[in-house]
Amino acid sequence: MTTSVSLAGLIPPDLPDGREAVEEGKALGRTLEIAPSLYLQEKGVGSERAWRERAAAEGISCTCINIGLATWPDTREALGCIYEDALSRGIRPPDRFNILAERRMGLPKALRLSAPQETGPLLMTQQDWWESTHTVPIQPEAADNTIGGPGSLDNATDAIQAGITHIGVLSQYMWRWPYWEDESGQIASVLKAAGVLAAHRQAGVCFDSYLEDGYPGVFHDYANYIGWAMLERYVAEDLIGAAYSCSWGGLTTDPMTKAAVTLALHAFRPEHVPAGFMQGDTIGNRIDFEANAAVVSTDVLFMKAVDYRYRLGGAPIAVPVTEVERIPTWQEVAQVHAINRRLEEYLPSVAAGIDWRQIETRRDELVTGGQRFFNAAITTMRESGIDTTDPAAVLVTIKRLGASRCEELFGAGKRDDAYPRGRRPVMETDLVHQTMTERSRLLDYLATQKADLGGKRLVLASTDVHEFAKFLLDAALDKAGARVIDAGVNRDPEDIVSAAVESAAEAIVITTHNGVARSFAQVLRSELDKAQLRDLPVFMGGVLNEDIEGSEIPVDVRADLVGLRVQPLATIEDLVGMLARPAPRTDATTPAGIVAGEASRT
Repeated sequence: MTTSVSLAGLIPPDLPDGREAVEEGKALGRTLEIAPSLYLQEKGVGSERAWRERAAAEGISCTCINIGLATWPDTREALGCIYEDALSRGIRPPDRFNILAERRMGLPKALRLSAPQETGPLLMTQQDWWESTHTVPIQPEAADNTIGGPGSLDNATDAIQAGITHIGVLSQYMWRWPYWEDESGQIASVLKAAGVLAAHRQAGVCFDSYLEDGYPGVFHDYANYIGWAMLERYVAEDLIGAAYSCSWGGLTTDPMTKAAVTLALHAFRPEHVPAGFMQGDTIGNRIDFEANAAVVSTDVLFMKAVDYRYRLGGAPIAVPVTEVERIPTWQEVAQVHAINRRLEEYLPSVAAGIDWRQIETRRDELVTGGQRFFNAAITTMRESGIDTTDPAAVLVTIKRLGASRCEELFGAGKRDDAYPRGRRPVMETDLVHQTMTERSRLLDYLATQKADLGGKRLVLASTDVHEFAKFLLDAALDKAGARVIDAGVNRDPEDIVSAAVESAAEAIVITTHNGVARSFAQVLRSELDKAQLRDLPVFMGGVLNEDIEGSEIPVDVRADLVGLRVQPLATIEDLVGMLARPAPRTDATTPAGIVAGEASRT
């Protein structure tokens, strides 16, 4: 197989031998003991995996919640309230919770407090970790920002010793963390952390991956999604020796598609390690919170039905109806958990009434396509001189290729230039379908408006990992005649200002979804002033709220953005309209601005 990319050139010269990093982690892991959590003591098992396997065999449904308020004390208190609320309703409390820690958790401990604060709790001390497993008998997963960043080894050792036996998130190794540029050091920390988990494989410890947090979240084809999971399993199990647990689901709305993909992800794994969780639909909800109840109920019922029918041992998450706008309160999490539990009453009749043959056929097509993707990736790397027995070499190669190039080179679908990545999808992903539909609508609208931005140079960036809003912005601004300078995702304010200086930009456009709108704008404006770009227009959109001291939920910060001379806008159409007009004065009363939301929600 030949490619137009020199894969061997993707290996950084300072990349350590991944096998040595894994062995170092295993040696450390063997010195650590797993503390018994309240949940594991209650169930009489040594690991969450052991309970899930028993529950699956007995037809017991498990559930999961996502929780991550402004601080760990807030989150700890919310867990107690959610537990007591379940008991008061006469339902079983959640089986597990995912700790949605903020991005600083991905940094080494010594650097966390000096990095910008974002939305979510920060576990810093052994006491914090101990409380995560001993506040209530709900088992935690150390999820977001635990493994993936340069602080992975710190987090893995703390989590193991606290009694957490599902630890993630493998897919986040391709993220960039605030003010950290040592890619090789980051991958070494990930592999050492994975070695710690591998040392406890026989005790039931699992290395979890939430696929949507990696490149599969922006793939066009579900078959390639399965192939990527095969690659992760190969690295985690065959090269590292850890038990690979595969979680997914947040970017899929259609229940039949979701069932087929879930079964495909289960089918190719030899040990059938239960998924850490099955994420509820995060793209089907709209601003009408009451109407979102229909989305939640349908999504959760079908997730639970496939889990019940095939005894998968998963733990579906019901997404609170308000999450489309902000971080939910504990009451909203408790409410949607009650829906999750109530739906269990219908599982025997619903599972028996579904014709599963069509879903199983789609499952088999996905597994076959995924195998093509996996084989193409491994073969291409070997023929390019990549050592595919070295986990560091495999991880850095596919990371540096990027999502688009991976699908172009290894994709399962037949080649077809009519499709964006040169291949006809075996099964098109829901989010891509929604995004491409929205893209067509935007371009048709702009054509009728005859918008002309006259070649204006615009720097476009995201403060986090969300790419589809940036994709829509890029398409719309290009259609309107702008020259877009793509500064990428997960960017720091300094990076964006540097791009603006280098390109002589006439405006900056930022999309944000990680609850940092105000603080990010403050640093950005300061850096612009230092660069003598005080009058450069800045536009910001997406999730424009932030944790504010004294408030239980994130607060809308649009007024603060205006005071910082950053223009908050609701839609891409508004952005193009404002850019097409003469530049406004940039004082506190007439701000310059920004925009962008995810998919059709801009």
